[in-house]
Parts: sequence; C-alpha cells; structure tokens
Amino acid sequence: MRQLFDRPDAEVDLTRAALTLARIRYPDLQDEPTLAWLDRRAEEVQAALEHGDEPDEVVSAISRVLFEQWGFEGNRSDYYDPRNSFLNDVIERRTGIPIALSVVYMEIGKRIQAPIYGVGLPGHFLVKYHDARRRIYVDPFHEGRVLNRQGCRNLVKRLSGRPVELTDLHFAAMDNRSIILRMCNNLRDIFLSSRQLSSGLEVIRTVLALAPDSAEEIKQTAWLYHELGQRGKALAAIEHYNELHPEPEEGEDLEAWSENIRRAQAQLN
Repeated sequence: MRQLFDRPDAEVDLTRAALTLARIRYPDLQDEPTLAWLDRRAEEVQAALEHGDEPDEVVSAISRVLFEQWGFEGNRSDYYDPRNSFLNDVIERRTGIPIALSVVYMEIGKRIQAPIYGVGLPGHFLVKYHDARRRIYVDPFHEGRVLNRQGCRNLVKRLSGRPVELTDLHFAAMDNRSIILRMCNNLRDIFLSSRQLSSGLEVIRTVLALAPDSAEEIKQTAWLYHELGQRGKALAAIEHYNELHPEPEEGEDLEAWSENIRRAQAQLN
C-alpha cells in the first residue's frame, strides 16, 4: 500500500489499492481479473456513447451498464458483511456498501475519461460528475439514483435521523488516500465489532502504512496486540503512542497498563 501511494495522489491506481486492501482476506488475490473486468465494462459504456458524451448521457450510460445490465445494487439485507468492502467480492457478487460501489463507478468513469469523483458525505458515500458544464450527484448504493445538493441533504438527514449542515467541503472530491482510509475505517469497525481481532489488526496496520503517526490507530494496535497475547508488541505500541503524546490525558492509565504488561512478561520469563 505504501508503494502504491508513493506518488502524487492523481497517479494512484485506486483499483489496485482497493484490491490490496482485499488481500487482508484474500492474500493470493490477483489484480488482473478485476482490472480486465473494469476494462470490458468501460468498453460497453463507451460503445453506448458513440453518438454523444453530454454529462447526462455519460451518467446514464454508466448506470445502465452497472445497474440494469449487470444488476449491481446496494446490500441492504447484510450491510455489515465484510465482503461488501472487498472490491473483488463486490464485483463477483454485484453488491456492496456505498463506498465500494462508488469505487467501481469511478473506475469505469476513469477508463472513459469522465470527470467522476468520490464524495464522502457524513454516513454515506456517492459520486459526482463535475466539469464546466454540469455537476451531477449519483448514488451507486441506490442503483444510480441521481441527486442534487438538496437531495443529498435529505438523504443524510434520513440516514442520521437529524438535520446535518452540509458545506462545500462535504461535497468536495475526495482524494484516493482518503477513500482508502475511509474503506479501512469501515472494515475496522466491522471486524472489531465481531471480535475478528486479527483481521482488525491488519486493517489498522494498513491505515498506519498510509498515516504512520495516527495516534488513535497506534493506541488501537496496542490494545489488539494485548488481546491477541502479543505483549511485547503491545508495549512497543504504547511507547510509540507516548512518544507522539508525551502528556496524554490517559497517561496514568497507559502507564498502569504498560506496567501490567511488563509484570506479565516477567512472570512468563
């Protein structure tokens, strides 16, 4: 993941980054089948645009290929299945959560050189077509429903159960690093809530590959190493956290935890 992002963000291959994340579950996963599948869908979209490329036509063509021809849809019945976040599973099963479906939509758009970007609203992810002519918001989780800004506000209000003030920043295009980090956060929450601690640890290590000084993730790795019985690594993570936050609010608690780990190690030795 570090190698993929060791370049300007615009040059990052988002498909390969998403598949790298999927190797947490599928360590032998190969990129080429997914890349080839996206190439073929882009060819189908391009064929439908042979006589025009107006923004509405581009959005309609991508949505028609994905949601009508190939039957993609949001997974409403089993939203927290981790397979909804793994790009290979999303393409094979034709279902996923908003951000994963949006990545599929964006990557087809990129292949036909359409200006389609990810938009990270609070609690929901969608895409927008944005050029000098038009700005169109599309919700891949709801089979390509087209929205305006007020429609986005209504959607966020319905999902959160309360009014949420959305600013221009909420509607800004997300960079590739932020998209992958948001995918990581979704997976981390799913794995930790179901006590899949080793998988959760792998997700957090991926976050730290992209944001190595993220204190909250370092603290979480300490807890996970401890829960998995890797006390030496837990102690090292606590010490790293303390280096970043020399006087944290929970300093006494962390020091007590560190001391308990040292005692446990001493007893084992």
